[in-house]
Formats: sequence, C-alpha cells, structure tokens
Amino acid sequence: MSSGFLLIDVNNLGFAAQSKQKLTVNDMEVQAIFGVIRSIRSIKSMYPNMTPLILHDGKSWRHKAFAEYKANRDEVKYECDKKKIANREAYKAQKPYIKRALAALGVTQISAFNMEADDLAAILIRKYQPQGKKIMMISGDKDWLQLIGPGVGWRDPVRNRRITMKNLEEETGLASTEQFLEWKAIVGDKGDNIPGVDGIGEKGAVDFLKKYDSVKNFIIQTLDGTIDTTKLPKKYRRFAEDEKLHIQFETAMMLMDLNSKHIPAPAGLKVTKGDLDTEAFEEICRELSFKSILQQMPQWAEPFERKTA
Repeated sequence: MSSGFLLIDVNNLGFAAQSKQKLTVNDMEVQAIFGVIRSIRSIKSMYPNMTPLILHDGKSWRHKAFAEYKANRDEVKYECDKKKIANREAYKAQKPYIKRALAALGVTQISAFNMEADDLAAILIRKYQPQGKKIMMISGDKDWLQLIGPGVGWRDPVRNRRITMKNLEEETGLASTEQFLEWKAIVGDKGDNIPGVDGIGEKGAVDFLKKYDSVKNFIIQTLDGTIDTTKLPKKYRRFAEDEKLHIQFETAMMLMDLNSKHIPAPAGLKVTKGDLDTEAFEEICRELSFKSILQQMPQWAEPFERKTA
C-alpha cells in the first residue's frame, strides 16, 4: 500500500487486550500493555509504508454539551458492573507504560484535553485526505465507520474485519456513511448513555433508511403529505409526530457526528513524537518480564525502523 497514515485508537486496543488472560508483574496487571504493543507491531508489519499515529482519549467535550453522556459508566447495579470498573482501573494503571513503550518504539502519540480518539481521527482525516494520503483507521469502535471515504478505510484488528466504501453496504446494510451516522442516531448508544428513537431498533433503523433514504426526507414527506402518517406503522408514526423523539434524534446526531459544527477546537493539543530507542524499549520489556519479546530482540523492533512519511 502507498504511504499514508494509520490512525490507531489505542484505548480500544487496550481495553480489548485487558479482557484477555490476566498477566501480572509485581501484583500489577500487564496484559493490556503486552497486547497493545504486540497489536501495533502486527499492524505496522501489515502496513509497512504507513506512519502510525496513536490517538489517546481525553475528557470529551460531550460531557458539557450533554450532562448524561457516559453518566452510566460508574453505576453499580450488578456484580458484572464491579468487574467492569475494576477492569478500567487496572487498565488505567497500565497506560503510562503503554505510552513509554510506544515512545521508545518511535511512534507519534496525539491527545487533547477535550477530544476523544475518534474526534482526533476526524481532524486528521480532514487534514490529510485532501492531500491524497491513504488512511487506515484502526479501531473496533464502529462509530469510526462514518469517517470512511475515498482513500480512507477502517480495520478492526481484534475481529479481523476491514470496511471501505466498496463493502460498506455489504457489511452494514447501509448505502452511505451519511446513512450509517443517521442509523447510529436512530439506534442510540447505551454504552455512552445516548438515547435513540424508541421502538425502532437496529434492524428497524436499517429498514427505515432503505425505505426513506434519510430522516430529513422522511420528515419532509410527512409534512407535505407525500406520506400518509395514518398508514404508517406505529413506530414510524410516533417518530413523525412526537417532538420528543425528534429532539432525541437531533441530540444524538450532534453528539455522534464527528464532523459536527458543534465540536470545539482541540484544547491542550499534545503531539509527542517518539524516538526509536531499542535499548529503552528492551529495558521496559525487562521491567515487565515480557520474555517472548526479549527473546526476539532486536528483530522485534524491525517494523518500526522503516522511515515513512
């Protein structure tokens, strides 16, 4: 593949690795560190001519725009909730080591106080796509699919799934990224505590957009009489007539649209350019007892030695 950028959602990779078999060193869990650096090496090997950019989550601007955003993350109703919180805390303790290891491998890392990784990805795509740079987004978070476009693809390394404009409809049932974004807003996001349009659901939202193309088109046709609302299924009729559902949809669109005009400028933007230092990386691996990596030094770092632009 020609030169370009790998936009890597490091927290998504980290949480996926955290849920794997527990590894401990001096009573600290280290499976997330081990999993992240192995995943990024594998990705760099798969796309040797592309420059990896590690995107970190900050505290999202959405918390101020919508007070309920992710407010359910720390709720403890069931035993599984305690495990999720403990898992997050264990991962949080490993993040400084992940940053150190990636810096030693010479990888650039980007963060902003008020941005999540997908916000940063959208900014970088708006910058590099017009320059003709190829971009591959690396994340298991399907919210990123709205950013797919000419020269811009998405890969989930955990499930080995790759989506581009060519197979978007085959993979999602939706004809465009615009429809995908509207589908997300109709469905909502329980994990982020964003309500959707009650009663429609995931499959129903796909069917709705196939039939009416967009929510705007649906609303216009109900207003001008092209669509007889009395003949609509109840769930669609409610969406056409209930102002509360309109507000929920518009709120979800505002929060989910990564190119929304409501997104503020990055605050505290930090770009840390790593400097490949195999000795420093080896020292980190010794500290964490990553024997399988140590046994392969120095060839383990070879994928990071290629200079890309």
